[in-house]
Amino acid sequence: MSPKNTTTCCYCGVGCGIVINKDIHDRITIEGDKSHPVNKGMLCSKGLNLHYTANDKSDRLLYPEMRYNKSMPLQRVSWDVALDRTVAVFKALIAKHGPDSVAFYASGQCLTEEYYVVNKLMKGFIGSNNIDTNSRLCMSSAVVGYK
Repeated sequence: MSPKNTTTCCYCGVGCGIVINKDIHDRITIEGDKSHPVNKGMLCSKGLNLHYTANDKSDRLLYPEMRYNKSMPLQRVSWDVALDRTVAVFKALIAKHGPDSVAFYASGQCLTEEYYVVNKLMKGFIGSNNIDTNSRLCMSSAVVGYK
């Protein structure tokens, strides 16, 4: 990573500009991009704390872990095993409780095409209208706060 990179915050649909730096200890720091037209350098509490997620060295995001019941510890599994288990659980829940027992909560940062795919999956394949995004919860308050 070069000393300074500009990008977009991943938390909501506002699209705030952030500047990512690495310090001499190889830790990532985050600050608002003062030249960005959306947030002009300001960040909400989520954006200000983005570095905690980026600096997490637990590697949890690199591989799936699961437990087979609540009393067992988490253990690393392959992606195939994790996805097969996810499919099996979704199928069982839908068979027992119907498609409206499933809901999707999507990111406010999705592109139009990504929303289309998620909607097709949810409404066309699973058969439920239970879909929402964090835009209503996060983005609206951030936009008002920046005025």
